[in-house]
Amino acid sequence: MGTDALHAGEGRVSLGWQTSCGVDPGAISRSGGAYTFHKSSNHCSGGIFKQRSELNSGNISVNSKVTYAFETTVSMKTSQSNDFILFQVHDGRMGCSPPMSLRWTGGNALRFDSDYTRGKGMAGCVQNRGLRGAGYHGPSLRRDGTPYHLRVTLAFDGQGGFDVSVQINGSSALSGRYQPSADPQFVTSKRFYMKHGVYSQKPFDYEMRSVGMQVLRVG
Repeated sequence: MGTDALHAGEGRVSLGWQTSCGVDPGAISRSGGAYTFHKSSNHCSGGIFKQRSELNSGNISVNSKVTYAFETTVSMKTSQSNDFILFQVHDGRMGCSPPMSLRWTGGNALRFDSDYTRGKGMAGCVQNRGLRGAGYHGPSLRRDGTPYHLRVTLAFDGQGGFDVSVQINGSSALSGRYQPSADPQFVTSKRFYMKHGVYSQKPFDYEMRSVGMQVLRVG
């Protein structure tokens, strides 16, 4: 997957989505414009997360000054309150949190995870407080199959940074900025790509549906 997976111009963008690292049989299914995710062991290497059922996109150049909006209508059905990662902007690093993860918390809010990495696995991670400190202003998210329209707008600055804003059902819920560190001890991102699904430290039983997933170029 490369930057040629992106179609220039306004409107809908094709990012060449595919299953991330593989999943257990039946963990991801698609019917028309709806994806359904279930529990799967983590088939990727590294890290401490044991459960992964995710899609990932093709690459986005860190040198591209462009704004994309990821949109979908998502619903989670589970009796358990585990945290999980719903959406990510990754750069391929191992061990640490990527530049931006969007976490659905056990308290049924959203929050950002973000690290800088020295490229040494978990031992080289330093938390990025700029995104981790952002406050959530959205509704309490139910886990009974209630659908929520999710829109994540990403304004890439062409210099390895980006602004991110999250809307739930059309209302602003969370926002922040990923600014790469100027400290040379940290690894510089060479690419970005998006990830969407369920990624959690501990496995748990659930069914998540994502309907009408699309990426729009909005600037």
